[in-house]
Amino acid sequence: MKADLHSAEEFRLGALRSYGILDTPREADFDEVVEVASAICGTPISVINLIDQGRQWFKAEVGLGVRETPLDSSICAHAILQPGLFIVPDTTQDRRFADNPLVTGDPHLRFYAGALLQTPEGFPLGTVCVLDYKPRNLDDTQKAFLRLMANQVMKLLELRRLAAAEHSARLRAEEMVREKETLMREGDHRLMNSLQLVQSILSLQSRGATEDVKAQLDMAGNRVLAIATIHKQLHLTGSMEEIDVSDFLRRLCDSLKQTAPAQIDAINLTAEPIVVPTDLASGVGLLVAELVTNSFKYAYQAGEHGTVAVGFKAFGSGWRLEISDEGRGLPEDFDIDQSKGFGMQVVKAFVRRLNAKMTVASRPGRTVFEVVGERG
Repeated sequence: MKADLHSAEEFRLGALRSYGILDTPREADFDEVVEVASAICGTPISVINLIDQGRQWFKAEVGLGVRETPLDSSICAHAILQPGLFIVPDTTQDRRFADNPLVTGDPHLRFYAGALLQTPEGFPLGTVCVLDYKPRNLDDTQKAFLRLMANQVMKLLELRRLAAAEHSARLRAEEMVREKETLMREGDHRLMNSLQLVQSILSLQSRGATEDVKAQLDMAGNRVLAIATIHKQLHLTGSMEEIDVSDFLRRLCDSLKQTAPAQIDAINLTAEPIVVPTDLASGVGLLVAELVTNSFKYAYQAGEHGTVAVGFKAFGSGWRLEISDEGRGLPEDFDIDQSKGFGMQVVKAFVRRLNAKMTVASRPGRTVFEVVGERG
């Protein structure tokens, strides 16, 4: 007699497949269950049986030598329709199995006992069962043990399902992070291109402007250039959170040199290869652009040539930025705290933003702006 389908067969099969157990290789944890079950119950056959569509599949077995058989001859297909422990003391005396080919023919099964494998939602998946070639029964200890083995198998299956869900969630989270980073890099690339376009427009405008207007346009262009260089570096490294400050400052100084007046022979950079947060690199870059541009404008008189030096160094939890030149120096009455010049107001705003402190030392032939802050 063929077993009826479960009343919620579609959902039951969905629950079974959610464990990802079907057609997996043999595993010691499951093999040990059937070996112990066979020993405790004194039966030559023990099986962890899962009822799939059209077949019964064995995750582990002792005494059968096969991994699956057709569903039509399955005793377990009947067992999953019964609550708790399903026992058939003599299959030849049970009309459901008397003409079963596994009973009437090889291997002539006469005894069956199966403990239900049931999900927390109540769907039966199969059984942990023991079989014998002769009629018999189980004592209370053996029955309790078979139920315990079924509970242990379900715990193993639940752990497998939980691990699979965690793995799937982790893969999805990693995919979402990659998608986010891709979108951010694309946005960063577009912003970088837009900033470079603005800087180019400012540069073109300054060519035909008066000296005062040209100076203002060049300064604005250099500020835009500093921001564009940051975004370019982020795009090249693929990092959204941190940036190598030495690579960043090198690119920035190279770009600033292209806008420098003819008397600036070089921008000499000394920077340690250290990774810093993007916000810190951004602030340092804007300071460098502003102070280097000031040196372009004020350090050397007409006809004089010289260099500008940029130095960045980390120490402990802090950092130090130095911008220096060998020009004529600042006016004797220069007071950094009292300076009302727009450029110096911008510099001081950047310093405050970085929660840093700035000092200046100046004499003819040597002017140094030093900014010191924390990396945290």
